[in-house]
Amino acid sequence: MKLKKQAHWILVLSLSGPLLAGAADSNQPVAEGGIPHVSGGFGLEERQALSDVSGDYNLKLVFAAKGSGAYIADVKLSIADMKGQKILETISNGPWFFAKLAPGRYKTTAEAAGQSQVQQVTVGSGRLAQLHFYWHMSDEMARDPN
Repeated sequence: MKLKKQAHWILVLSLSGPLLAGAADSNQPVAEGGIPHVSGGFGLEERQALSDVSGDYNLKLVFAAKGSGAYIADVKLSIADMKGQKILETISNGPWFFAKLAPGRYKTTAEAAGQSQVQQVTVGSGRLAQLHFYWHMSDEMARDPN
């Protein structure tokens, strides 16, 4: 099992360069403030690589344009506990963002195109909680999901 996880991380890391040239550190796992997370998801291969490691995380966020479904990257994220203490602030390099949080309730704030949205989520240890964020935006600001 350990070898399988290592193979998945190698795949995730190897896909980040060619698929997102110029997007530094996209699709590479990071641990800011003790919170492991990874983002990416442009192109079928990159989404498959992220799906393969999704079991390592308990929160998935998806960012897209309302109507067209075109994916959005460079989303500013803030995750706070229910007392308002921020536990993670980062930028999602792609339309999919995964994090591993301690079980509990969280307030997630996502900002794109000058618009901020807030959603609450309950994260457990045995399942993947998912939130979807959709913004009204021009076609130039969103990317085709493939």
